[in-house]
Amino acid sequence: MKRLLLLMFVPLWLSAQSFFVLSGVTSYDPIVVNNAAKTKRFTPAILEMMKNVSREMGVDISKHTSRVLAFVISDVSLDECVGLKVDLEVGEYVTREGSSQPVFGITYSDTRLIAPDMKDIGDVDDELADAVEEMLEKFKLQWQEDNKKLSETKKSVTHENFAKVMGYTQAYATAKAKALKAGKPMLVFMTTSYCPWCRKLENRILSQDAVDAKIKQRFVPVMLNIDKDSFPKALGKTRFTPILYIVDPKNDAVLAQFTGYVAREDFLHYLKQGK
Repeated sequence: MKRLLLLMFVPLWLSAQSFFVLSGVTSYDPIVVNNAAKTKRFTPAILEMMKNVSREMGVDISKHTSRVLAFVISDVSLDECVGLKVDLEVGEYVTREGSSQPVFGITYSDTRLIAPDMKDIGDVDDELADAVEEMLEKFKLQWQEDNKKLSETKKSVTHENFAKVMGYTQAYATAKAKALKAGKPMLVFMTTSYCPWCRKLENRILSQDAVDAKIKQRFVPVMLNIDKDSFPKALGKTRFTPILYIVDPKNDAVLAQFTGYVAREDFLHYLKQGK
């Protein structure tokens, strides 16, 4: 029963993408920090697996960089039940907004808790290998997703210049006046400065020329910071970002809502159908 309780903490969303962003990760040093005594013999094999997957991804591991991809393996226990905690992390120097001094931070993290029979080295080998393979596969899939080229024609944007480059109004009242004059509904993009999913929506969906053309054809777009800007109460019922609202400028009624990055396919389908 204790082993079952420990295993209940194992994440069930293996195929799910994390909120971390891996775009631009083109090089790193793969390392293994193994603090579990009974698994140290597997360290070389784990490191080799990391190198093989990295080569498949096309990541440069040939030179020492300030970025590392690290497996950290530790012993854990729940009463008398002993297991292993396996972390896969990307650590690198990042610069915080408003500061020129870089700090070392964890920019990707995934964790598995496994409970093999620690007296059976073969069971330890099998469960640890399975966990490492699954975590590397999840990392690889997200890296490919975050770095793939979705469109041949896409504007280069950052969060700071997105509204200016893409021509989004940054005040609700101004956008409403434009929409009333144009006889179009508004597309309200609710975001924050610290939302990684918002950055994905900006960089990979909304900045595509084909998507942008559809938006401009049918809507007056506005980009608002949910923490700072003014907007009708109906648009502030959820704080989960990103959110795309289709709003009637005549009465501020919400005609459609797409919450979270996971709703991107529904939004693209909405644009395609022309509803």
